[in-house]
Formats: sequence, structure tokens, C-alpha cells
Amino acid sequence: MKMLHQWYLEMHRSHDGRKYPMGRGIVTGHPEISDTTFIHTSEVKDIRRDGDEIILSTLNSEYHCPLAFCCFEKMKDNKELLPDYEALRAEYEGKGQPTIEPGNVLLVISDFCEYYFHSLYYVPADSKDGKPIEVHANAHVGTFQDSFLIRAHEYGIDLRYFPHPGNIEFYSQETNDRALWIENIGNSELYAKTCYGVIHLGPGERKKVDEDAIESESPSLLDGDLYPAVIIDKDVHLSSEKIARRVDEEIEKMSMEAFGDDKKNQNND
Repeated sequence: MKMLHQWYLEMHRSHDGRKYPMGRGIVTGHPEISDTTFIHTSEVKDIRRDGDEIILSTLNSEYHCPLAFCCFEKMKDNKELLPDYEALRAEYEGKGQPTIEPGNVLLVISDFCEYYFHSLYYVPADSKDGKPIEVHANAHVGTFQDSFLIRAHEYGIDLRYFPHPGNIEFYSQETNDRALWIENIGNSELYAKTCYGVIHLGPGERKKVDEDAIESESPSLLDGDLYPAVIIDKDVHLSSEKIARRVDEEIEKMSMEAFGDDKKNQNND
């Protein structure tokens, strides 16, 4: 099933001046486009609500768009495209961000986010304003294996993991003795390899990272890089924009090595 997250609708003007609505968002479940790719649809022919989703129908596809992950603010100038825009915004805006009681650390992961990272939510137990802290989160691109780092040093939080296909593998799990929870808000099951063992997280499932959450029998999980740098077939779709950047860099490097002298001579002419 094709889905869009962090989605919105906008009007597009074609080269012949015709205007029509299209959807934009992060896609999953598309047979020809890699998960976590930000796309735009072709012309949207029909927009309808089905429970907690909006379904966008194009000539050849249907996209299921959860209202909890709608970017309402980006549609404020095109609100007429979404039936009952104001009522839906009042009901659903902000629901895509899970929360947890103060004093607990919540790592939110999903299959529609790069490196599976959606957010980290933590409100100090003694917080007066109840606002979550800011964290520093970034990917470290390695030659053979990438990693993802989430840090809030002031609070002693340092989470680091290797993202693999279908699972994450922690190599730092520091929360300064606070309880760590993981929630999967995506549409596919994910696993987390923790210091206690392997934890299974179905779609919409939240678990505390401790001995009680560990699988009794460790499943066989893939341990390769989530976004491998090597493309073995020209028809294989890139799994992320990061790979495309890597390829562009390699092409530029090879071009410079092969034609470097010619380019230098041209620049000197």
C-alpha cells in the first residue's frame, strides 16, 4: 500500500498553464520508489477521507495519507483542496508526535524516516514549563556502515545505533539512568538490538527497554548497511538521496582523475 507521511496538497501549474492539485510527502510502499523518498504525485483526481486517513487518487495510484502526519501549515494557502480543513487541523495537528511522562526518555522510530529516526522526546522530571528538551541528531556516514547519533549532553543522553534493514543496533544507550522507551510509529515491524537483547516493535507499538521486553528467541536479523554505497545493477533504485550524493561524488572524482589534465589546460586557455 502506497502511503505518504509529512504530506500536504498544493496547486501545480503545467507548462501549458493548466492548474491542478498534487500531493507531496515522504513515500513508503511504492513498488518503484524507495521508502523515505520525498516525492510529488501526478495530478490528483479525487480526494476523500477514510477514517483517520485522506486518500489521494491519481490516474494510476492511490496514496493513503494519515491525518496525524499532515503538514497543515503548508496547506494554509490551499486549504480549499482539503475538505473540512479547519476541523481536521484542529483535531489532528500535532498528533504525529508521541509524548511520554516527564523523567522518561522516548525514542520514536519509523520506516518512513531516514535512518528510522523520527524524534527523541524527553521532559525533565523537575521541568517547570513541561517543554521537551532540544536534542542534536545526525547521521554519520561511514565507508561500510553508517550510524545515527542522538545527543543531549547536558542531560547525559547519548544514544547511538547502526541502522540495518529492518532493525537498529545500539552501541551507546546512555540515558543517565533514566528509563528508555522505544515507539514504532511506522507501518512495518522493526527490531532494536539493545544491551539487554532484541526487542520487537510492531507498527504503533511502544516498549520499555529492559529485560521484560526481550524476545525469548532471538530472530535472524540483517546486519548490513541500511543504505549501501555500492549499486550492483543500473536498474536498482537508489535507497536514499544520500546514496545519490555518494554516486555523484564518485562520478566527479573519476571524472577529475580521467580528465583532470584536460580540464586544467582548458582553464588555462
